Amino acid sequence: MSFFKELKRRNVFRVGIAYTVATWLLIQVTDTVFPRIGLPDSAVTLVIALLLIGFLPALILAWAFEMTPDGIKLEKDIDRSQSITPKTGKSLDRVIIAGLAFIIIGMGVERVWFAEQENDTNTRQSAPGIVAKVETDNVDTPLESDDPDQRASVAVLPFAVMSSGEDDGYFADGLTEEILNSLTALPELLVTARTSSFHFKDKNLPIPEIAAILGVDHVVEGSVRRSGDRVRITAQLIRADDGFHLWSNTYDRTLEDVFAVQEDIAGNIAETLDVVLNDDKREMMRLAGIGNVEAFIAYQKGIEARIEAHSTSDPGEGLPLANQWFDKALAIVPGISNAYFESTDMYGHIIYNNAIGRSPASEAELESALAAILNGLKQAARYTQSEGYRAMIESERAEFSDDWSPIPAAFDRAFKAGGCFPSNWSTSLSTVFGWAEQTADYLKNLMQCDPMNSVAVAVYAQALIAAGQPELGLQAVNRYLSEVGFNPWVDDMRFVSLLATGNYGDDPSKYDANPEGSFFHVPRRFYVHAMDNEIDIAREILDQHMLDTEVDDMALLLAEAVLGNRQAANAYASKLDARFAGPFILAEVVKGCLCGAPFDLDATPNFKARIEQAGFNWPPVEPLKYPAKDW
Repeated sequence: MSFFKELKRRNVFRVGIAYTVATWLLIQVTDTVFPRIGLPDSAVTLVIALLLIGFLPALILAWAFEMTPDGIKLEKDIDRSQSITPKTGKSLDRVIIAGLAFIIIGMGVERVWFAEQENDTNTRQSAPGIVAKVETDNVDTPLESDDPDQRASVAVLPFAVMSSGEDDGYFADGLTEEILNSLTALPELLVTARTSSFHFKDKNLPIPEIAAILGVDHVVEGSVRRSGDRVRITAQLIRADDGFHLWSNTYDRTLEDVFAVQEDIAGNIAETLDVVLNDDKREMMRLAGIGNVEAFIAYQKGIEARIEAHSTSDPGEGLPLANQWFDKALAIVPGISNAYFESTDMYGHIIYNNAIGRSPASEAELESALAAILNGLKQAARYTQSEGYRAMIESERAEFSDDWSPIPAAFDRAFKAGGCFPSNWSTSLSTVFGWAEQTADYLKNLMQCDPMNSVAVAVYAQALIAAGQPELGLQAVNRYLSEVGFNPWVDDMRFVSLLATGNYGDDPSKYDANPEGSFFHVPRRFYVHAMDNEIDIAREILDQHMLDTEVDDMALLLAEAVLGNRQAANAYASKLDARFAGPFILAEVVKGCLCGAPFDLDATPNFKARIEQAGFNWPPVEPLKYPAKDW
């Protein structure tokens, strides 16, 4: 008891409390300020570590030393009758109260600020026509518009390049996207996303035809000519139904002024479309862009390389080039959320290709890839202004971690927020483990502002199949293939939709060879014979295919499952489960099969643990019922 009283007399407890309050405040400041000035996360971690290490020395110093009018002295050298510890204690009390007041005020401001941000973001990001449920009797395919509030709709087409410099095309694309992003920041406008507007690059189609395909009322087009550090930019806003030019202008400026030009173009377009711009909205438009010529050229090259990579059956081969450009853009402008998100795809494919046995990687390479994914997703979430996008990123980050328990809540937040934000791997989980309708609604909403996005329409059809509405999925992919053009992944989902509807019997292409770039790793006709319960024929096709080409373990698991070979399917599943990030790849297996449980959960202890963490139902949905698979 006397020791406790002595601790109290020497203000050790007060010093501990004051140190804790000060530490909390410093951590909040560094966590907010350091990323804004370009310092890495490791700098914040270092500050936290130093503060934690300093806690015990602070208590020791409080015990051993005392403040006196003559300065700091050892406690043992001070006459107790001359001690001023009571006065020092009152000063510490005031410091603690002030610190706690700052904390309370800061938490209140933060809560109000984030609530306002969420409301603004939800309003800004929500596209029209989102529905709570996919209706089978009121088909609205991805290329149709359902705009209940009649917001002005506009597509910004890629600006034409009128000069021949090496990077002039990327410069023009970057300027186009800067204008597009600025307009997207305004809740009064429905702006076609980049994937869809850039689909018409170098295509000489009439404006009314483009507008009809995109479902917009207005189109922005222009041109760019560079000569040294001079640039001439022309831009015009055109009413689609009659071709009338609502606004146009020509700018002769230097490269240093190009962002002022971009802001002026976007501002004039917005005002012409009856958007009232105040200072807050102009700031939102400014913050939506990259704001650096070299950075947005690099980012455009990265997007181009990523799209090219995803036109093949193995995107992992082309993604390193994309990441070189994303890294260059981020080195110049560290806050490009989409660049962080897009760059994680390469590392996901490293893990994916290793897990299925296609391209083995070393343990060090896999650990490095996983760390890059987790850090990239963390940065993408940090810099995005969209709450829905942030929640979807959080679900994906959890999928690559050892703990899937945050995923359901993240899905709920993402789908509730709505908006035109991208996703990648995590829809594999939402599609088959309870959010099929919400996933379909989210993708339908996405395609209202990005109708040419082939990956989105393929996953949309897959989600509709999982939701028990394959007819809607079939209509969506058929319309895409007829009005937009051929895409192997979309054609793959047409095939799966036919299997799910049972209408594949009369399809003349059911036995055709897989299209180049198909995500099927065995001949699609194998699945037709398996669905017809012609197991011997299907087995012969599989055996011959294995002689002709190397087949990965994921494809063999799926094949054995649909053939009803439970023991073999479990053996492959167990092998995948034991590999690095095995649960991640088994989620892809479940989504790829759409046949309920392609393996027994007890055969995959790591995957089973993740399923139980998340509270997912097992077995998952079974829209494709192969006769030989009797479990």
